[in-house]
Amino acid sequence: MTVDPGDAFQGLSMRALLLCPAVLLAGCPDRTISTLPPTQGKVEIVDVPANPRHDLDLLFVIDNSGSMREEQTSLRANFRRFIGVLATIDGGLPNVHIGVVTSDLGTQTTDGHDGGSAFGCTARGEDGALRALPSGARFLVDEADGSGGRRTNYPGTLEDAFAQIAEVGNVGCGIEQHLGAMQRALEPDNAVNAGFLRPHAFLAVVVIADEDDCSQAHPGLFAGSTNGDEVNFRCTSDGVACDTPATDFLAADGVRQDCHPKANRRYVESIDRYVAFLKGVKADPADVIVAGILGPTDHFEITHKASTTVLARSCSYPGPVEDQLAYPAVRLAAFLDQFAAHATNQTICDDDLSSALTSVSNTIASALSSRCFTSDLLDVDPVTAGPQYSCAVVETRRRADGTDEEIAVLPSCAHDSSGPCWSIVEDLAHCAFTPADPHLALAIDWHGESRGDDTRIRANCITEDGDGPLLLNTPPRRGGLRPPGLARRQ
Repeated sequence: MTVDPGDAFQGLSMRALLLCPAVLLAGCPDRTISTLPPTQGKVEIVDVPANPRHDLDLLFVIDNSGSMREEQTSLRANFRRFIGVLATIDGGLPNVHIGVVTSDLGTQTTDGHDGGSAFGCTARGEDGALRALPSGARFLVDEADGSGGRRTNYPGTLEDAFAQIAEVGNVGCGIEQHLGAMQRALEPDNAVNAGFLRPHAFLAVVVIADEDDCSQAHPGLFAGSTNGDEVNFRCTSDGVACDTPATDFLAADGVRQDCHPKANRRYVESIDRYVAFLKGVKADPADVIVAGILGPTDHFEITHKASTTVLARSCSYPGPVEDQLAYPAVRLAAFLDQFAAHATNQTICDDDLSSALTSVSNTIASALSSRCFTSDLLDVDPVTAGPQYSCAVVETRRRADGTDEEIAVLPSCAHDSSGPCWSIVEDLAHCAFTPADPHLALAIDWHGESRGDDTRIRANCITEDGDGPLLLNTPPRRGGLRPPGLARRQ
């Protein structure tokens, strides 16, 4: 029997869950809770593999057009902090492959054509090739060697090696194809990048850009004009539409709201193509993490530069020589939204990208250290000494089609530790990146038993006010609680 994800918790009142029926919380203490929380809570779902994976393929897509010099400098200067966050997760720094690709695909289009050389852009650009070390290696390798050390393919420090491949310059094509370059870098037929992707590794893609994506589907964007501003605006008018007002961008200047990727395009590729591609790179789309350090989208304005219609900047900040600026990344923001569980969008409009990079690394760490809770868990029995957390924890097996099959309901170790059981523990060392206070993690005591790589643990825990499906005040359904997306073992 397959259970609708919406059924999870739907039939349970807070009182029913807190009173701990045996089918929900095996081994619940036999007592009456004298004080109940005055408001209903939500749940946070922690879904972790029984055998944690520690491999991460990390791809940076860096805009190398004319306005990106300061941002690249800040990226290199703050990479140490970025890596420092990843080093705090369980097991320390993951076994990483780190690659850098630029947004320069020249004038090429996804239908196989190109517009030749135009406006400083070549026909193929860098064609999705990962930036090489002086040794010729196309990506950084930094892995545990099994003896307490690290095996690398570069001399010196990881930070210095990253600085070498992240020095992409600022003379690339001004028509940035961020998503197209990402796909080209990861396509199996791009032999120059062979070995970067590992089948069982997590994949994180980080886009750093001050202009929106203009990945091209068909030729013609560069045709019929000698004005670079005009060609650049074609990316906006062909790739983005706004609902308020909904008039054509060339018809009137002014601020627009409710902007989104355009449905009917002439030149620019649909972002759906890149969402589908990236989710298909991994057998489980949950293994994909995406992040952007981009121009904010809260200000979208059409204006004029001389006699040419242009998109106004959405933010600016003082640079060492002149003001730095960025434009609203509407298409890239919509792309990130399709990976909401493992995604973050940070502003590039800051002379110090340390905060943005820390947020990105926190998002990656959260995906890899998924046993950490990001919400404050509810103490369901405040009159008893120590926190009393209420969770339903199920052992599952991941099927080939991506669904989960229930194997067993695990009890709390506090009430039944005769076999595999769960507990909630404070773990500041590995969960410091979470906003929760205290920093809590799910711990499983396997009692020496082993599990296959297809085994997972899913915990549904009541939070104070965190994200998750709301517990509705309706009678419980027969059969008790079943976490979302599970089917009974037949």
